[in-house]
Amino acid sequence: MTMFPLARGRPLVLTFDAFGTLFHPRQPIGQTYAEAARMHGLSGFTDQDIMASFPKGKQKGTDSGSDTFGSATVPESLVTSLIRRFSTNEGYELYDDVKPFFERLQDWRRRTDITSAESRPRVHVGIISNSDDRVSTIFGSHGIRVDDRRYGSDTPVGSQGTFDINSVTLSYDVGFEKPHRMIFDAARSLSPFATEGETLFLHIGNCLMEDYQGAREAGWESILLDRDSNHSYKEPRPQRMRHLGSLIEALRKDG
Repeated sequence: MTMFPLARGRPLVLTFDAFGTLFHPRQPIGQTYAEAARMHGLSGFTDQDIMASFPKGKQKGTDSGSDTFGSATVPESLVTSLIRRFSTNEGYELYDDVKPFFERLQDWRRRTDITSAESRPRVHVGIISNSDDRVSTIFGSHGIRVDDRRYGSDTPVGSQGTFDINSVTLSYDVGFEKPHRMIFDAARSLSPFATEGETLFLHIGNCLMEDYQGAREAGWESILLDRDSNHSYKEPRPQRMRHLGSLIEALRKDG
């Protein structure tokens, strides 16, 4: 993987995709919906029937379920249960390397071995997701500290080191999904370093088109997170990594 060494004092805007990059469903979405539906008195379907009812591209578990069971009357209690589950760690779990990564990132941001505050890494961490506002509550339920700063809000910039994630940019707020340049431009605008010419903008995600290519076409650096080597590549091959553990080393000045 290419190194992205940060010269002394150079700011970094480091963003991540959320679903499939930092967290994933605890079990197949169809199974979760079907189990919940049966607990609320619905029947006559299989897990596969439920999964097939999702529109293409909407199989991440972020819908309420009201359109999933055809003509059946969906109890309000089921809708509430599904929304709660897919807003928290009930429905999603972090990949094993995510919490250790954020812990190492916080240590690196503090850089206790450097006495001058001006020499410490200036890092803004963000999320760019084709999703809605449940992303923040999912992270929060796992103990990942997320600032309230979102595109379209007037929340002031908080202390960069106080939170694990400093801003969240959602297609829900922006009106454009990755790989469109507008969502990357929106994320850029949330950083306190947006107007500094030496800022390194780096996006990490698991989708070749939405994350890797979308970021590059928006003028960012990017790395494809290919945990299971599932992608096939044409030349030129993308910059990629298998786990987040190697990212800190790729950003360190001494490589």
